[in-house]
Amino acid sequence: MKRSLGAIGLVLIGSLTLTACDPPMPPEVLASLAEQTYTCVEGDTQVHAIDTVASVAADWQFSVEAACPGMTITPSIEASAGTALQIFRADAIAVGTSFSEVPFALDAVVLAVSLADITNVNLSADAIGKIWSGEITNWADPELAKLNPNFELPDVAISFGVDSDVGETKSFLDWMARLAGREIAIEGGSANLEDFAEGSLVLTKYSRASDLFATTAGIVTEEGGDGVIPTMETVLTAATMFKTKTENGKVALTFDPKAKAIAPEGIAIAPIPYQAVTLITLALVGEDSLKTRAAARYLLRQDSQGSLGLSSVIALPEMLRAISLATVSVGLPQPTLAPQ
Repeated sequence: MKRSLGAIGLVLIGSLTLTACDPPMPPEVLASLAEQTYTCVEGDTQVHAIDTVASVAADWQFSVEAACPGMTITPSIEASAGTALQIFRADAIAVGTSFSEVPFALDAVVLAVSLADITNVNLSADAIGKIWSGEITNWADPELAKLNPNFELPDVAISFGVDSDVGETKSFLDWMARLAGREIAIEGGSANLEDFAEGSLVLTKYSRASDLFATTAGIVTEEGGDGVIPTMETVLTAATMFKTKTENGKVALTFDPKAKAIAPEGIAIAPIPYQAVTLITLALVGEDSLKTRAAARYLLRQDSQGSLGLSSVIALPEMLRAISLATVSVGLPQPTLAPQ
């Protein structure tokens, strides 16, 4: 292993070389090589992250010091125009002017259910619409019983609501509209996750439901079928259905419900995708600099290394992470495999 003595260097793990004349490598190749290198640029970079990601900020802070002496990443409680790296959810924007924005992690919109001794509840888009419209008011309703034939739902009143911290719900509403063939209104209600009383049904984030160990409803996508439960595998599968467009350093994603879903790494057959997936964004703010880009690249590398496994959000599928890495790495030295 060797390190450049200048302000910018590449810490190499294994047999790699650095050249300036090789043709550009595909993003997925760069992502793979990123796991064998650290791009180190001296100086401190402040990072602000939403609560669901902030729990791993200390891990970044200490690990980068070991990998790149002279390069530091400092967590910031508040975001400002001087916070070079900002991690935020889909319904937020960067504080200050960003020169690059890329996908960083995944979350999803889910329905959390509070029913004693029941850990698996199936709901259809039509049934969800009827609950919010007041047509279905009890968990023992025959329509819900038909969706859950393997066990008996209790005779308990349904209390519904929308979590104040759910954020962007468009992905869920769009999915419900595709399944029902009409728009489904999901707003209002008194149920919340603070009380989460028996019989509650609350629209919230996957990360928040996971933190509370709450049961989440499976979404029935075809008559007589099992519900699609929001899990790491089903959300990751859905995330492979995004179309991407990179322009002026910013990656825009559009969900394509007709796209072929790709199975997550290590799974032979793709599960039915949980299509209410949302994105968490990494913004590079302020003056474009190699220091900020190197820190962003380091965080995306740590994504694959598993640090996000300590949080309740989901790491990107490799195809999206590769695009994010390629976008933030513009101007940084790129590793190549050594010639044989």
